[in-house]
Amino acid sequence: MKKKKIILLIGGHDPTGGAGIGADIETASYFNFHSLSILTCSTIQNSNGVYKINNMPKNYIYESYKKIIEEFKINVIKIGLLPSIQSSSEVLKIINDKKLKNIPIIADPIIRSGRNNILNSNKNLKFLIENIYPKVKLITPNFYEYEQLKKFTDNFKKNKFKNILITNYENSTKTITLKLKKNSVTKQKSYFIKKYNKDFHGTGCTFSTALACNIAMKNSIENSIDISLDYISKTLKTSTVSGLSQDYLNRTTKWFT
Repeated sequence: MKKKKIILLIGGHDPTGGAGIGADIETASYFNFHSLSILTCSTIQNSNGVYKINNMPKNYIYESYKKIIEEFKINVIKIGLLPSIQSSSEVLKIINDKKLKNIPIIADPIIRSGRNNILNSNKNLKFLIENIYPKVKLITPNFYEYEQLKKFTDNFKKNKFKNILITNYENSTKTITLKLKKNSVTKQKSYFIKKYNKDFHGTGCTFSTALACNIAMKNSIENSIDISLDYISKTLKTSTVSGLSQDYLNRTTKWFT
């Protein structure tokens, strides 16, 4: 039997299962990946908003990684919420490990929740922009996050980011436009997905993890976007769980065509 590829998921925990590590694991499972996971924080939240973030103890993130890497060969890394300088610093130590050389890393820059709760500080955001995001293969900010990234650094002008996918570059009544900027600004390509009238929880986490899995399967970034958008469309279309304010994605059902 063919061995599964392995994804290392680094991010926060959402007790509703809508976003964060839980969403990442479900998505990775759909693409037949085994998930290793390291929490950066736990949260108190529901579909109405994020009420509290609890950071992991000092050294928890890096010490967890050191034990994981003793046993497993990692094929790809997906980074989600890094809510503090402490968590960001430990993740920087991880991605600088020579054992991870040439392994693709996808980062989802999470600054605020879908209900507009601020989840990151300006100081930490600047640290991420200067130290982590230039080292990854692809970052997937939404338009608000993209605009915030530009405010805190001149790395955009220096062309230090490899690839940026803005996940809601434009919105119309029927479609959402995504914009891929390769080598920051030199090459651009647009993608489109149907817009639903409902508000969904965890689309960003799900999409970035789907991208990570497909990139690890040696698909190009462009093909990975196409496959991941098709997957996202199906998770939205077949959603059967609703919270008070948001609907939840159906990530694990195997669809037949």
